[in-house]
Amino acid sequence: MAHKFPIELKGELDSLQRKRLFKPIKALKSLGIKRQMIVADIGCGTGFLTIPLARIVGPKGKVYAVDISKEMLNDVRRRIKKEGLKNVKVIVSKENEIPVKSKDVDYCLLSSVVHELENSTLFFKELKRLLKDNGKVGIIEWKKVPSPLGPPIKEKIPIPTMKQILIKNRFNIEKTVDLCRYNYGIVAGKN
Repeated sequence: MAHKFPIELKGELDSLQRKRLFKPIKALKSLGIKRQMIVADIGCGTGFLTIPLARIVGPKGKVYAVDISKEMLNDVRRRIKKEGLKNVKVIVSKENEIPVKSKDVDYCLLSSVVHELENSTLFFKELKRLLKDNGKVGIIEWKKVPSPLGPPIKEKIPIPTMKQILIKNRFNIEKTVDLCRYNYGIVAGKN
């Protein structure tokens, strides 16, 4: 069984330390998030990227905040309410069954998700179902280096391996982005 992020450490997801290391708006824009997109923030946790996503896509866009943890999603709901956001829909899902209609999504964002997957083939098949024909997947993962945050180094996925996972699942690599000292991003198109 793949290691899942421990719910009791959810405060780390929005820590000041993480915000200093990682600039969400800049990172999301560098991965191609734009106004009026429909974005599925899959494995959204407490909403660290959900809120910036909602701001970038604007009132004519939409963000699906998707997670398997109801407790994490309760935090997202509180944040959405506090921010007065109307363009975010919170969705409880299973890992490989996301209750969003087929071909409804422009962009699936996976931040610190792939290293936790039980079955990447089933998961990426589900993402293909969600994505419009020209849809994209943006992956944010941890570089395989020691860091003060993130999973143990043995669980981190190096960039070449991540590219192989995407290619195996029939996605076209479009670009790789150096997001910060400890994180990288990859954007891939639906094949």
